[in-house]
Amino acid sequence: MTETDTQARPKAAPVWRARLIALVAAAVAAGLTAVIAAAVGVDMHAANPGQDPIEVGFIAGAFMTLLAGGLGWIARAILDRFAPRKARLVWLIGAAAVFAVEMVPPFYTEATTGTRIVLILMHVVVAAVLVPVFGRRRPDLESRAA
Repeated sequence: MTETDTQARPKAAPVWRARLIALVAAAVAAGLTAVIAAAVGVDMHAANPGQDPIEVGFIAGAFMTLLAGGLGWIARAILDRFAPRKARLVWLIGAAAVFAVEMVPPFYTEATTGTRIVLILMHVVVAAVLVPVFGRRRPDLESRAA
């Protein structure tokens, strides 16, 4: 045995911790994006066609991020459990598809151009935070594959 074999490897932080931190960070980032946009004068009201407008503020942005991000986390956990070798690839393809679909609603939402741009920016910010963390290879699954 070499000296490196006898040394204990540092234990990695649980995957759930990194994902939880990313989910909360993405929710805060989405909420702050809406707050900052409103602070610089963007009218942050949007409506689906035929519905009353709602204010897109911190709470709405954070809540929707927690909801969608939580579903993404659940999907990744299910894939990790039942298809560990393909989980990362399948999840990343799914995330890209969901992201593409989520880029459509801002274009038909009844809102100002500024609001539409901010809604798209919020989606980009959330994806930029969640995809790298949720899409990361799981160290415990890599050791099983080796």
